[in-house]
This record gives sequence, C-alpha cells and structure tokens, in this order.
Amino acid sequence: MYKEHTVSIIIPVYNEELYIEKCLKSIIDQTYENIIEILVIDGMSTDSTRDILKSFENEKIALIDNEKKIQSAALNKGIKMSKGDIVVRVDAHALYDKNYVRECVNTLNKFKEDSVVNVGGPTYLLTSKSYVENCIVFLHESKFGIGVAKFRQKDYDGFVDTVWNGAFYRWIFDEIGFYNENFTRSEDNDLNNRILKRGYKIYQNKNIIAYYKPRSSIKKILSQNYGNGRAIGESLINNRDIVRMRHLVPLIFFLTIIIFGLSYKLFLASKIIEIAALGSYFIVDMVECIKIGVKNGVEYIPLMFILFFLLHIMYGLGTVVGFFTGLKKAY
Repeated sequence: MYKEHTVSIIIPVYNEELYIEKCLKSIIDQTYENIIEILVIDGMSTDSTRDILKSFENEKIALIDNEKKIQSAALNKGIKMSKGDIVVRVDAHALYDKNYVRECVNTLNKFKEDSVVNVGGPTYLLTSKSYVENCIVFLHESKFGIGVAKFRQKDYDGFVDTVWNGAFYRWIFDEIGFYNENFTRSEDNDLNNRILKRGYKIYQNKNIIAYYKPRSSIKKILSQNYGNGRAIGESLINNRDIVRMRHLVPLIFFLTIIIFGLSYKLFLASKIIEIAALGSYFIVDMVECIKIGVKNGVEYIPLMFILFFLLHIMYGLGTVVGFFTGLKKAY
C-alpha cells in the first residue's frame, strides 16, 4: 500500500558503536519496499562507529560527515540531501519493528485529509539483566518519572503535540523551515510547535513501534535529564511556545524545597510548606515504587525511591540554570 512514496531514512550518530549495527539491520529489514536511501550523518565519531558503517555492503547507505557535531545540524544536512517524498528520522539507540516505515507511510496517507504531516509511535524500552539498567527503564515507563509524554504510552492513538523521532512529508520543511540549530536538545519540540502553528497536525499511531535502549548508567540518565531541564529553562526565554506544564513540574518542586528550605527556621509558614511538600512527594514516590516492585520485583524499590527524587531535582536544577543561561544569551 502506498508504495509510490519514496522514503529517505536519516540517522544522526556520534560514537554509537554499541548500537548502530543492530539499528541499521532493523532498517535494512523493513518490509516497505521503496526506501531509496539511508543517510547516516556522523558527528565525526572517535570510536568504531565509522568502521562499522563502512562494513555494510548496501548501496543505499551513505556515510556523511557532520562537522558541526550537533544533532539539529545533522538532521538538517540529511533532510536537505534527501531525495524521498517522505523523510523518516531514526535514532541509533533503537531497533525498529519490520513494519515501522510501512506504518509511518500508511499513517501519513490515512490522515492526509486531516492535514497530518508528521507521525510517530510509542517507544518500547529494552530491559536487560542489569539491575541499574532496568531501574532506568522503569524511570522511563513511569508517569511519575519520565513517562508522562504520549510517546511513552504504548496504547495511545491520536493527535499529539510532538512525537518521538517522526516521519514527515519532505515538503513541510520547505514551508516551515528546518530544525533550529541554536537548540541542542529541544529542536524537535520547536519544529513540531511550528508545524502546529501553521495549522498542520501530528499523529501518534500505536502500530509504529520502536524498541529504545535508554542510558545505561545513573550518571548518564541524570546528566541527560539535567540537560533536558536546561533546554526547557532556556526555552522559557527564547522559545516559550514549546514549554508545557509537564515540563515545569520538576522546576516548581525544586524551587519549593529550596526556597522554603532556606527559610525553614525563619517562618512557621515555610516550615509547614516544606514539610508538606517533601512529605507528599515522598508518599507519592513510595507508592509508585511499590507499584514497580509488585510488578517487577521488590528489590527495585530502594533504588527507584532514590532515583525518582534525584531525577526531579536534576531536571529542576537544569531548568533554573537554563533560565539564567537563556537570559544571558538574550541580553
């Protein structure tokens, strides 16, 4: 169905030696027959990523240098070089169901009359035998943690304000512009916001399935979320339209415990608010951890209890830092 549409796959990479081979194999094995090119845009990797790419004997795969080394620049370079009617953005940290591209193309066509120009699906998270890595997966799946976004909800079908990665009609970039290379993390939110402001729509289809490998260490997941929070903080200054309430909840929590914690001994009201904020937070935290423990094993409860708190603090701290960084850039 819809085989007349040509498809360009774009994969931005940097030091992806652990994931790129399996990722590419899952793309090569797609059932959709009209994938005309697989453009891998490499930010000058220093590991064996480039050697692995060169080992693939597939004429559709092209290795392209990304001297700017940022993801938004890689995506723009790939889109501008692409020849397909549809551009499918792919993350190297994931594997793709064999019908992934076919479902993307079919969904774009199915909702064409509804002005849908970007589609995506849920991400299924890959667990492992590692205790820590599984805890990180649970962080992603939990709505109390990272899982509040629709693309982390496996059964959701419907219109959304953003999707993970995305499959686009190529012409939409000529109309609304490309990814903003001033943004290093929130470039997808910015692009999707511009799509919506032009009157177009974005759709999530639960049958567009990918299997994502999250960060493998506590340090990496906390650093990632600090960076995500920082991007939101900067967006409060330079791109407020992309910020949603869900992005600000960790900031509100962080500021509450810091401000009323500092004035804890000075005012009775501060003491009451601080105790109420932390008490209610840790009750919700424990309830969520017990749910995870019942489903996956009680041994996960202690670390999950700590990780939820650290995750929210790092995101909130990042938002504060990003806000002041954005002010500095603006003035």
